[in-house]
Amino acid sequence: MEHEPRLAPGRIPLAEHRRSLRELMSAVLDSPHAPGVATVGIESARDRVLARDVTSPVNVPPVANSQMDGFALHVASLANAPDGASISLPLGPLIAAGEAPSTLEPGTARPIMTGAPIPAGANAVIPVEATDVWRFSQLTGDGSDACRLPSELIFRLAPEHRTEGRFVRHAGSDTECGDVVARAGQLLTPRLIGHLASVGVAEVEVREPLRAVVVSTGSELRDRGDDAADQWRIFDANSPLIGAALEEAGIEVCARLRVPDDPRALLDEVRAACEAANAHLVVSSGGVSAGALEPIRQAAEMPRSPLRLAFDKVAMQPGGPQGLGMLASAHGEVAWIALPGNPVSAFVSLEMFVRDALGAPARPRMSLPVRTQTGEREASPEGLVQVRRARLNTDSTVKLVGGASSHLLGALALSDALVLIPAEVTHVADGDIHEVMILR
Repeated sequence: MEHEPRLAPGRIPLAEHRRSLRELMSAVLDSPHAPGVATVGIESARDRVLARDVTSPVNVPPVANSQMDGFALHVASLANAPDGASISLPLGPLIAAGEAPSTLEPGTARPIMTGAPIPAGANAVIPVEATDVWRFSQLTGDGSDACRLPSELIFRLAPEHRTEGRFVRHAGSDTECGDVVARAGQLLTPRLIGHLASVGVAEVEVREPLRAVVVSTGSELRDRGDDAADQWRIFDANSPLIGAALEEAGIEVCARLRVPDDPRALLDEVRAACEAANAHLVVSSGGVSAGALEPIRQAAEMPRSPLRLAFDKVAMQPGGPQGLGMLASAHGEVAWIALPGNPVSAFVSLEMFVRDALGAPARPRMSLPVRTQTGEREASPEGLVQVRRARLNTDSTVKLVGGASSHLLGALALSDALVLIPAEVTHVADGDIHEVMILR
């Protein structure tokens, strides 16, 4: 049985919190309040999420075609010649890629262009490079480029020329009629859109995006235009950061709020914003820890509160305090994800838990050697998964950026990876190999 690391007291495993968030979002997606479905053209479908499976109505390619510029023939016409012998076959008319399927006279060959239909009676292609005709287009005396082909094909027979099906793309070899080419829940990437176009699909059904209200809490926050008397306050970095991260995950941010440490004002403003935008989700930062002024926690604890939240302490640094639950609104229940207030803690929580619950594409992960900032060992708290900011190097290593403190947003801005240091590890040494999440 695999050894389970001992977690810090009062903390829950990351997987448990991740599972709770998935269940929360599943409840939203299964409710009458769930986002609808829209039909869009594939040209405008990039980064949308499919709502229905898509099957191919055709074979791709529709008929067997040539993989090379060369000569279509039947390998039986080569049966009586020994390897290395010089072969001569009469040449029929050239087959271009835009021509309808045609036939091949027995004992002959036909020049064929890449992508052109293999004629009935042929089962292989001899590439032009293997023959005495080095190129189909040869310069004529009048300076024009014209097709000048001899009346016969001459080449030296090699064993591979007798291979049936050589350089032939068979009908349906890419996609067969009836194949599922895209499944519900898949993100429509340029690659997938290209595949859909190749089978003749012009429109797809996609999920309408979840709509979110982003909330920053704290009476210490100030506007950029505030006067000098308020310079002791801090600017709100969380709502721009969280909003941008949600939009990257395919969420429509319909409102950004900044509320003071007043639980009643918080509920009133957030409910009004959710009802105005018919939102499905609230993502807040701050107000979930153990301080005297924690407006999210206090709002959930008010008598007859429309907000029902459960609060977890996750075995992770940064990002330990988390909350999740539902807000009752006039349009139905709205999921509420409550993140820690420090910006790095909020961002790490989004990457470690929220993107997965929202169905966003998973970040690539790989095991890489880690370089510490000074080459010396750095401490990691026992019982907590420490998530450190890092930068990818060209030698397939990552170097830690900044310290572990959750307010160091400048170090986060310089990072393009997160290093996941296991709960049982108490020190990170230069060259240690750890799992790395790639943010690019």
